[in-house]
Amino acid sequence: MHALVEAARRTRRLTLVGIGGRGASGKSTLAATIPAAQIISTDAFWDGRAFELPRLRRDVFEPLLRGDRASYRAWDWSAGAPGETHDVEPDGIVVVEGVCALHRMFRGDYDVRVWVDAPYELRLARAVERDGAAARRTWVEVWMPSEDRYVARDDPIACADIVVDGSGRAEGKPQA
Repeated sequence: MHALVEAARRTRRLTLVGIGGRGASGKSTLAATIPAAQIISTDAFWDGRAFELPRLRRDVFEPLLRGDRASYRAWDWSAGAPGETHDVEPDGIVVVEGVCALHRMFRGDYDVRVWVDAPYELRLARAVERDGAAARRTWVEVWMPSEDRYVARDDPIACADIVVDGSGRAEGKPQA
């Protein structure tokens, strides 16, 4: 994956990288391995009820693609309310990571598209470890079925330039 990002970076001022995958598959961990990247999580575009993908498009993608600084207000999950404002410079590597990062609304704008995959039981164990045992039911009954519906409907895996195993092993995948 790093070689794909570096190859794209050599030819442009701004390199957009999308890292998608189901919850707790390792997307954030992978994004953090990209040196000097500005990282945006799709989780920041939650509004307390749903993900605001049109706001992600308007506040981040459109300005960056014009060569302008992007600015967005992130959702504060702990407070359950809008939180801090973040700026993103239209230069270098910008990574958008999250379950819906490879949504059809954005996938054509990326220079590199990555899908992170991990088995259900591993993802559930990671989610419970991170969010606590009380969150297990929500993960099993709400989040994971919702992710499965999104993957079935939007087929983000088909657009990935590379599929990375969430346990650390990478496999190249031909462009769909």
